[in-house]
Amino acid sequence: MVTVAVAGGGTGIGLDIVRAILATKKHDLTVISRSNQTSLASEGVNIKVVDYSSVEQLADALRGIHTVISCIPAYGDNTTAAELALLEGAKRAGVLRFVPSEWNSACNDIVDLYAGKEIVWNAVQGSGLEYTRFINGLWMNVWGPGCIRDEEEAIGAYKGRPAFAIDLRAGTAIIPGDSSQKVVVTRTQDVGRFVAATLDLPIWEAESHIVGDRLSFAEVVGLANEVCGKQLRVTEIHVEELEELLGGNLEVGERFYYQLLLSAALGRMDFDHLTNPLFPDPRPMSTSEYLKKHWTLD
Repeated sequence: MVTVAVAGGGTGIGLDIVRAILATKKHDLTVISRSNQTSLASEGVNIKVVDYSSVEQLADALRGIHTVISCIPAYGDNTTAAELALLEGAKRAGVLRFVPSEWNSACNDIVDLYAGKEIVWNAVQGSGLEYTRFINGLWMNVWGPGCIRDEEEAIGAYKGRPAFAIDLRAGTAIIPGDSSQKVVVTRTQDVGRFVAATLDLPIWEAESHIVGDRLSFAEVVGLANEVCGKQLRVTEIHVEELEELLGGNLEVGERFYYQLLLSAALGRMDFDHLTNPLFPDPRPMSTSEYLKKHWTLD
């Protein structure tokens, strides 16, 4: 049993991690939040409302905590400053382990909105705390919007956003780069379960890689046809075309979208060093299982 605090645990990937930790019935759990999370409080979670601009408040909230897991959204200078303050508060409070807010892949140098992640990662490495960052590839949940069964579960931490690259509701698919390039995809719920499992490890590696499935976008298109009976209209977009698009004047959301596609095309979402074998359970859901569960009525 460890005392663990999840910063940003009231929504998104943080909430999936909180749910997974609660399910273990092992750990003393605190959620650090800007607002009171009444629903989690009713489940026995200790809620600490903080001002992320105050290192003193954060240190007070984290006293007695063994492990801090950051799920602060990583977009913009304000969130970078908030996470750096969280790290400093953890150091002052005597926290032993720290997880920065990553939850994607090795593409911080490509995606503008992820630039702050690298600043935080460098600070974490020099903090003197034990640490790991979780690398899980693309969230499988990006293919949940508009599904025909259990949409809330299908979307998970990806709530409120459009489908990415492959839109089964619209019947379209964009394949970036070489159609044979593999990507790692992992459900956010499975990310949560693996994070919860790693709390029991006596020693952390600097990076923890989680793989739900590993396949190409073209293979996902094939599964959509085979499992769901959907014939998707496919558009291929090569690396050179993506780089040309990104050289233009794009609004922030478009730029983010194409930078993620470029990251996938360049193999930045592909890896094979796994944390998974450390844990025979939980077994993550495959893409085929995910499509069958949420895009068919069988």
